[in-house]
Amino acid sequence: MFGRILSFFQENGGYVFFTTLVCRPFFLLRNRMLASKLGTRKLRIGPRAYLRGLNCIAMGEDFSAGEGLWLEAITRYGNERFQPKLVIGNHVSISHWSHIACTHSVTIGDHVLIGSKVIITDHNHGLFGPGVTSPTIPPAQRPLERDQFVNIGTNVWLGDGVVVCPGVTMGEGSVAGANAVVTMDVPPFTLVAGVPARPIRRYDTTQKTWINV
Repeated sequence: MFGRILSFFQENGGYVFFTTLVCRPFFLLRNRMLASKLGTRKLRIGPRAYLRGLNCIAMGEDFSAGEGLWLEAITRYGNERFQPKLVIGNHVSISHWSHIACTHSVTIGDHVLIGSKVIITDHNHGLFGPGVTSPTIPPAQRPLERDQFVNIGTNVWLGDGVVVCPGVTMGEGSVAGANAVVTMDVPPFTLVAGVPARPIRRYDTTQKTWINV
């Protein structure tokens, strides 16, 4: 243990070492309280987290997130009221400054890896289908969508800067490359990239290799 502490000090210097030492008890206590509230035994969330709607969030074991996590099940917005359900599976890991929010339903499967500055949301400001909202209404005053969803399957990897839009299902083992904007469903074992995201490779289970689409 002492060797690890000394190594951390040597690698990062006095400022990082002492600020980490001072803040550690607070984060341990906070994470224990959050784990108790969310009904999980193991949870690690970094500093500067914004967490809301915890009564509407179900979380599996061994959840971890870096600095600046924004995790929100939105229960109200202006005069609107929602009954959201945000479900996170086991062994989900999120990097720094990612944002996950829902007004209706977001489900994230087991062993999902999420990069930094990722956005996952099941709603927009305003309606763009039936009952369309006029663009003359200021965006902040438009109603939020309340009947969309996002489903992210087991073993999915979302690279840095990915945006997963409302109505999207990402199949098991799929991958979204950095800065992809996922607007359509992604089949299992498929790699997508671009804006909007398009399939570029899929994993062939017979040949056991990724092949171009």
